[in-house]
Amino acid sequence: MKKNKIKFFIKVLGCQYNEWDAVRLTHILKSSGMIEAKAENADFILILNCSVRKSAVDRALGFAKNFQDTKIILSGCVLKTDRNRFEKKNVILWDGKNIQKLTEILGTEVSQKQNDCTGTNLIPIMSGCNNFCSYCAVPYTRGREVSRPPQEILDDIESLIQSGTKEIILLGQNVNSYEFGFANLLEKINDLPGDFTIFFTSNHPKDMTDDIIDAIGTLPKVAKTIHLPLQSGSDKVLRSMNRPYTKKQYLDLVAKMKKKIKGLKITTDTIVGFPTETEEDFQETLKVFKKVGFEQAFNNKYSPREGTAAFKLGDPIPWGEKQRRWKILNDLVNIK
Repeated sequence: MKKNKIKFFIKVLGCQYNEWDAVRLTHILKSSGMIEAKAENADFILILNCSVRKSAVDRALGFAKNFQDTKIILSGCVLKTDRNRFEKKNVILWDGKNIQKLTEILGTEVSQKQNDCTGTNLIPIMSGCNNFCSYCAVPYTRGREVSRPPQEILDDIESLIQSGTKEIILLGQNVNSYEFGFANLLEKINDLPGDFTIFFTSNHPKDMTDDIIDAIGTLPKVAKTIHLPLQSGSDKVLRSMNRPYTKKQYLDLVAKMKKKIKGLKITTDTIVGFPTETEEDFQETLKVFKKVGFEQAFNNKYSPREGTAAFKLGDPIPWGEKQRRWKILNDLVNIK
């Protein structure tokens, strides 16, 4: 088979980081003379997996099952405990970075060129996470935090500005802990010429420092919207989740941000049905929702993931109860 006739399809599951990875890998494969095609016509399919919830892994396996005669390559977030499930289905695992390994898998040379970010407004500033929240798979799948050099990020953003991009989204599992100073990075991006707005996700309450709040409040190109995951309003559940802040500290932080950032809008993440969450704990979360007035909430029903610290707690809360709690939060914020 000639290199310029190889057809590929990329299936994206999960987070915005996987969406950016899909753009990056599409560029790499096209630079290698390959052709993007529909899944049913592809010579190989690359699945960018999500291990955050078991349901996402099940979707990836179900998708692969439909293409048993096609070479399937899996990348993205893959817990060790999920590897056997994929390998039993003859799915080839690839780390998403080692281009030489991808060359070996495909049997044809793959381009090393990786820095074209056109086609997306997503700009990763870092990868990995050091927080080890007890429910989260990311530190085990993406590894520890690694920050990109500021100039590399600025070069990518300048390319997007020149192509007419008006909204730029900075990505990181915890942008606040960007190694070279997140407030400083925001200032440098804000100083770039052009008409554009800077968004970013995600933030960790424990790392939302005064200099970052001041930068958001004063820099004109930075959107006055902050995604600040709560996860739970119960101090007991937060400790079980290994989230090192209390409900009071979260609310004090919100009050500070609202005072310093004019027109601030706050979005959040929550998990309902965490193994240690009682009805009283859930009511504490509901109180925070009513007090903060979130613009939007991404509410998730707890999904046990083998390999995470919370897995040993079991999954004692019935799905129907998780669904009830989810609906209460969703109706309060997302249905207007």
